[in-house]
Amino acid sequence: MAAEHRTLTPLGRRRAGSEATLERVWHQALALAPQDTSHVPQVTTSTEVKGGGNTYDYSVLCRHCDKESCEPLPCQLTGTLPEWLNGKLIYNGPGLTKVGKQEYNHAFDSAGLLQKFDITGGKVTYSNRYVRSKTFEQNQAAEAITKAEFGTPGPSSKGMFSRLLDAMDPEKMFSDNALVTVADFGGGRYFAMCETPFVLEINPDTLEIKERVNLNKKYGLMTQTPHPILASDGLYTVGQGVGVTGPKYCIVKFPPDGNLKQGKVVASVPARWKMSPAYMHSMTMTENYVVLIEQPLSVSLTEMLSDIVTNAPFISGLKWHNEQVLIHVIDRKTWKPVKTRYVTDPFFFMHVANAYEDGEHIVLDVPTYKDSSLLHHMYIKTLREQRGKNTEEFVSSFRSTLHRLVVPLNAKGKETLVTLQGTTCTAAWSGQEVVLKTEKLCEVPFENPCINPAHRGGKYSFLWAMGPDPEGGDKGFAIKLNVHSGESHNFTEDQLYCSSPEFVARPGSESEDDGLILFLGIDSQNDKRVSLVVLDAATMTEVGRASVVTPAPVPMPLHGLYIPAPAPPQ
Repeated sequence: MAAEHRTLTPLGRRRAGSEATLERVWHQALALAPQDTSHVPQVTTSTEVKGGGNTYDYSVLCRHCDKESCEPLPCQLTGTLPEWLNGKLIYNGPGLTKVGKQEYNHAFDSAGLLQKFDITGGKVTYSNRYVRSKTFEQNQAAEAITKAEFGTPGPSSKGMFSRLLDAMDPEKMFSDNALVTVADFGGGRYFAMCETPFVLEINPDTLEIKERVNLNKKYGLMTQTPHPILASDGLYTVGQGVGVTGPKYCIVKFPPDGNLKQGKVVASVPARWKMSPAYMHSMTMTENYVVLIEQPLSVSLTEMLSDIVTNAPFISGLKWHNEQVLIHVIDRKTWKPVKTRYVTDPFFFMHVANAYEDGEHIVLDVPTYKDSSLLHHMYIKTLREQRGKNTEEFVSSFRSTLHRLVVPLNAKGKETLVTLQGTTCTAAWSGQEVVLKTEKLCEVPFENPCINPAHRGGKYSFLWAMGPDPEGGDKGFAIKLNVHSGESHNFTEDQLYCSSPEFVARPGSESEDDGLILFLGIDSQNDKRVSLVVLDAATMTEVGRASVVTPAPVPMPLHGLYIPAPAPPQ
């Protein structure tokens, strides 16, 4: 069936440009844990988000890929790929849901699977390989789950005392199942990552693991964001460490050549809840500042101690405080937090679309959720039980809202704090803190936003993202959103589910949206069919598609990375 191209107009909004025993305990507590390519453009002003009756199959995230395809499989191409598009598109995500006769409980527990499209001279091949972490190898040798994961407990054969001893050693306690992202660390080094302190360097040609690095040993990180930021002066990441007063958020900077032995903790920020450091999946950065969003979802020390005794999974130790979000702004020149305390209404988030400075303001665009219930709805059993019915409670937990926050810098002594034109965001003093009020940028729920990398940390106009089709049905969608006007363009097709998009700029491009959107697409009905879908980033119309049927089911990945081929010598 032919794909749809839809334009959604602004939704009645006015928008314009607008650290002992204590430390050992914390080691445990912080462990989080051929097809027709022609399209008939359609225009609609409807933005209704349907709940019950939505037939999108969320269980695609927990398909069991029981066989690798390590040798490249040639893809059948429809359409025409630009001559300049040569590189590798590599995704990471859940892949192997079972070990021996045991099955993982949660979608974020499955052994990682790397999936790759190689694009060379207009031809495309597909391959995949399990992320062969230390945990993976141990599990395969034992034919059983040997370590606790996010939603799956560790071996019940271990007694409480043994589990307490393991909690003192991150190498024994933490799984290194790096299934979340593939990140560019600079210097031609690429790593598979999760939220524990291990990073696994991959060979982008073979998808094999080259090296395993434990960031806890040198930098004291118990957790880390799987979304580090590669800037011109190096790679930045944030993780949770332990100080004499309790948990802290440590910002680590590595040199731009990807040398992980030469990093430095450049800043540390104490957690506000001494018994509950916040879950921090991502950070963001502007030209002069790093911004950490301390959300209400946290890791409860008391709950984690109980979990050690009862052998419960890590998710049981998460606590929702239902208190305000606290935003930390750290000056990149001094590496000290600014003195102003910024708060806003409670929300849960995973990713930041972008952040930039505008005059004496920092603008933050974040897809937010009312709470973290979606994490509890991602148990494999739940995902499979919801297939075909998708109750309103279930579906609503996955609905995000893109919100903008404007953080006023140098706010002391001022009455009017937000002076940006064309935004309804406000900020006001309340006692010794500044309370931020957000603005809704888009009614359409989506996730995994990306932008043109040249505009990351700076002013921008467009973002691209994905999600279940907001109008319901057995299909996903990819969206382009103008954050100034609110206008959006969607690409959607029956039974085609879209992974996180990757923007690739056209060589020599001058316009922000002059390039391509690439994503891995899976078939909701044929679980072995996978496609590379290439869209014109400006119009969201299809340029080409490369498809193949694989020997085993293909699960929906989490995050991807496009690695361009080296430029030919001149």
